[in-house]
Amino acid sequence: MNRIPIPLIATLAGVALYALAVFWTSRHPSPLTLALAALPFVWFALAYAKGGARAGLPTAVRIGRLLPLIATLLALGLAWRPLLSNVRLLYLAQHIGVHAILCWLFARTLRHGCTPLCTEFASWVHEDMSSTRLLWYTRQVTFWWAMFFGLMVIASLLLFRYASPEAWTGFSAVIGPLLTGAVFLIENLLRSRFLPPQDRVGLTGTWRAIQARLRHQSRAPQRAP
Repeated sequence: MNRIPIPLIATLAGVALYALAVFWTSRHPSPLTLALAALPFVWFALAYAKGGARAGLPTAVRIGRLLPLIATLLALGLAWRPLLSNVRLLYLAQHIGVHAILCWLFARTLRHGCTPLCTEFASWVHEDMSSTRLLWYTRQVTFWWAMFFGLMVIASLLLFRYASPEAWTGFSAVIGPLLTGAVFLIENLLRSRFLPPQDRVGLTGTWRAIQARLRHQSRAPQRAP
């Protein structure tokens, strides 16, 4: 029996703790509320800057990778007090931005001549991608993930505009992540219905393949243009 990888458990636990912290601090506003709201922006900027530390990249690229992190830290430092009074707008930008980017990442690969994103993910796991059933299934999954993230953006905007602050916070911090997890689990279950046994890969296998691919990409030398 495949065991769930410890890093996957730690990641899911971290997401759950962050969501609970956001929900609790939103009901008891403090500087911690703003710090939690700003954390994803800093984390993404830091991850982007870290990508510039790979050997072989030209100096201009490395500096360019640092600029978003510097801009984020400067903006937070200069606008800390005004942001304390508008933390909900920062949370809205975070929630809308993440889901809009995810929607775009999936949807753009559905254009003619492009490889659907889930098909690309599947190629990390399967050595043989000649199965027409697998190609059809991964394209459908790419479409439905794009739809899901797009609907999350619409729902978030409507709740922010028309519902109470507590309702929107509950949706963005608790219900949204639970829905995403539920859709992911349902998709894993649907594989047994639509894919033959040789084309099925479980959650742990998918996680290990993605981790291995990311490690390989991070170690690959980059040539200067």
